[in-house]
Amino acid sequence: MRERLNSTDLERYGLKDSVLEIIHKEYEPRYSNDSIYTLELYDFLAPHNYKLVFDQKGYLNTRTELRKKNDSLISGAVWNYKYDQNKRILQEKRISHQYSKDTIIWNYEYKGDSVINVQQLDKTYDVLYYIYRQEGKFEYLNHANSDSSYQTKKLFVYDKFNRLIRMEDYAEKEFVQDLRISTYNDTTTNNMFREIVIWTKYDNAFYNEFEYDKNGNVITMIIGNFSDDKKSINRYEYIYDNRNNWIEKRHIGWRGKLSAVFKREIRYY
Repeated sequence: MRERLNSTDLERYGLKDSVLEIIHKEYEPRYSNDSIYTLELYDFLAPHNYKLVFDQKGYLNTRTELRKKNDSLISGAVWNYKYDQNKRILQEKRISHQYSKDTIIWNYEYKGDSVINVQQLDKTYDVLYYIYRQEGKFEYLNHANSDSSYQTKKLFVYDKFNRLIRMEDYAEKEFVQDLRISTYNDTTTNNMFREIVIWTKYDNAFYNEFEYDKNGNVITMIIGNFSDDKKSINRYEYIYDNRNNWIEKRHIGWRGKLSAVFKREIRYY
């Protein structure tokens, strides 16, 4: 929540200038041999394709989840957003057009400058509660269902520039199940240099290291572990429009082959 309260949605999506609308599409290369492939829309489990509409201050008006039908995309669900006069989120509503056709509503209540209560309403869980509490550089999240039979908690730690430097996920346990520590190269950007991930529940630990281009987008991600010297390198290539927003991103996986292609259609105010 702290990141959301201290930045616009355009900033959270890494977009520059006055964006009105963006249509994001993900493609999977289907190889017929080692060098010849065709690109097909990727739509597996989660909605990888979507349309975002922003207001002139850089906050989301709507988000449409686009799902594949035959060779085209149709609306699978629509998110609508409401804000208060300070542009703090008041309500999110997700109306599904597929599968369960459920409607999920998140209502936000602000108590002073330190506590944000979020109530989630839907058919599946009835009511879920999220309580965010701000204390200095710390943010605490408690999550529970209506009868408190299910409870989880997380701790977020921020630096003085409101950048996340540590996350502790306790899940339903008393001890940390997922620990992430982040470092940055400078004091002027949100570009993470290294992230250390420790999964105590899986007895596993690894790290990610990032390199960026002049537009602040990742061009190299190195994944390594602490048990040996093996590393995997993922690379990213971009094509930009005249506003320095990328309109095509190509992911070259650790095997050196094209793994995914992302394309964006962007309209500006």
